[in-house]
Amino acid sequence: MRLKFTLILLVLNLLIFGLIVYLGKKTDAADSSLAGLSTLIGSEVMEADRIELRGSGLDRPRVLTRSGNDWEITEPTRWKANYFAVNRILNQLQFIEEEASFSVNEILSTGQTLADYGLEEPLVELIISEGDESIKLSVGTQLTEIGNNIYLLGPEGERVYVVGREIVESIPLNLDDLRDRDIFDIPVFEVTELSVQIQSSDQLDTGGLKVRLANTAGQWRFEAPLSADADPALVSNTINSLASLKAGRFIEPDVSDPIIQGLERPFMRITLHGNKRRQTLLIGNPDSSTPPNGSQQFFARLEGNPVAFTVDARPFQNLLQAQESLRERNFMTFEREELNSIYIKESGREIRLQKIETGDWQVLISYGEGQIQPKRADPEVMQALITDLEELRAQAFTLDAPNNVDLDQLGFSEARRTITLGFDTSDPLVLELAHPEEENRKLYARTSNKRSIYEVERRATLQLFPLNKLHYRNRNIETLPQAALIRSLTLSNRQSGETIMSYQSDPDTGWSSVLENLPAQEAGAASRLLGFLRKADVKSYLQDGFAESYQLDPETELPWVYELSAEVILPGGDTEQRRQLNYVFTDRLSGTQQIGGSPGHATIFELKLEMIEALYLLTDTRALPPEAKGEPVPSTPTPTPLPEPEPLDEPEPDSGLKTDIEAETAE
Repeated sequence: MRLKFTLILLVLNLLIFGLIVYLGKKTDAADSSLAGLSTLIGSEVMEADRIELRGSGLDRPRVLTRSGNDWEITEPTRWKANYFAVNRILNQLQFIEEEASFSVNEILSTGQTLADYGLEEPLVELIISEGDESIKLSVGTQLTEIGNNIYLLGPEGERVYVVGREIVESIPLNLDDLRDRDIFDIPVFEVTELSVQIQSSDQLDTGGLKVRLANTAGQWRFEAPLSADADPALVSNTINSLASLKAGRFIEPDVSDPIIQGLERPFMRITLHGNKRRQTLLIGNPDSSTPPNGSQQFFARLEGNPVAFTVDARPFQNLLQAQESLRERNFMTFEREELNSIYIKESGREIRLQKIETGDWQVLISYGEGQIQPKRADPEVMQALITDLEELRAQAFTLDAPNNVDLDQLGFSEARRTITLGFDTSDPLVLELAHPEEENRKLYARTSNKRSIYEVERRATLQLFPLNKLHYRNRNIETLPQAALIRSLTLSNRQSGETIMSYQSDPDTGWSSVLENLPAQEAGAASRLLGFLRKADVKSYLQDGFAESYQLDPETELPWVYELSAEVILPGGDTEQRRQLNYVFTDRLSGTQQIGGSPGHATIFELKLEMIEALYLLTDTRALPPEAKGEPVPSTPTPTPLPEPEPLDEPEPDSGLKTDIEAETAE
């Protein structure tokens, strides 16, 4: 009895389960017929990994496959798909909205067929797949009579939907619109090596050039055809331009001719190396169809891919001579903080510059018989000198492996100028500048830590490192202590004996009350003279040692015309220390040049512009025009007009007189 009851329950369960499955299928079918189009295809579109496009609107079917986030065209030719074009198709399908829908049976029942809706031979068929599952949508060729919409046959081929034209506009019917224009896949930050190979050609003086650059520890270096530093900025710009390179015009394989395009034996191969991958671009012949006013184009293709295309020729110009165009031209590399001496030699003369414990620099000046006197070096001049050494650049790379004969021919057996840099913890660095004996334009350079010989700009380079000890001296002759008092100030004309100005400071208010009582221009000039006495800065030194006149050139001797003197009270001890300051000056030679001298400091120098202008305001004796003094300008009298010229007497006819020209002609 119990067994019989169990069997009855089992049969009832099977009947109920079958009924549920049957009703579920009926419900799905009903839902399918009533659900919106986006609901039917939404999940397949989101997870699609393959798209097929075919139909009367396409010359050939297109097949796209997805790997990760990237889409690729696999038919009719293999090429990267335009990510945005594919996403536009999928987005339009995902959010598609129908205006109306009706079943295929309804169409057939009215005596019509799918051809009446342009669906017998549709414009485009889209087959969207995810793994083994796929859906098929057909876009008709006919427009609706109202609304300018189109007909679309649904996934099961059972219903026709009226949808907007956006779906057609999102499908790139032209294969070029579906292709990605980017050529290289490797991003810039991933590139660790750049290789360039150029075939020998009658037009190119390359001789089968092979160049390889590698990024080692963040530094780009040449590994072939030589070992040398590369310019990081130029290499970075080159890789950026290659990575952003775009295909111009695609040439389909059925009309492509590798021989005419020069791609059967390309003249240039460019390889970018990334993380465990690389891509090589082959460059062929120039595209003869480039318009006259357009930029030059080359035929090109990626290695392993038959699709040919054109590219802009400009990014490849620097690569024709990559071993020079991408090479680091700054060849003086040293640790600035470690530098402690600079010796400059030429033809027996020597400038010695040394850093002292305080970090300041001094120039050692020899006065004969082994007497050497250190002078303070100018900090700005020294910083400029060190910077110029660091930034010395090659104009050209002359030789990378010179022998002794090469060195002799270029003049290095007797270098024109030698600069030796000393360091705290490393070996000295020697820079030699040379040129052949009869060479008047070129200058060559080499360093003790590199074998290469470089060509540098001759005139500018020699001017950067002058053999003039006065050039390196501190431009400050003297700076008075802050507590020093300038008691008196006198400016006089040494030739006439005239005192141009003479003032005493006020014991209580100093110079402020004195200057307030002077005319504005004179007060400003006097203030600048006081500033010069307190901190005597000059433009440059002209002569070490003082003389009673300055020899400007062999034929011109300039006398000292003006003298600036001052009495200075220096602090110290119980008694005042008084000191007399004296400076002498020539006349103003030009707008920016005037010579000065200091007997006390035994030097002759060139004045700075502010001092020249201050002296000029006090010594210029020319009368100012009325407009400069703010006075009315007198009217200019009108000149008396000249009388009319009298007419010339004309010779009478047949007078027998001949002009000079007539006489010469007759002769």
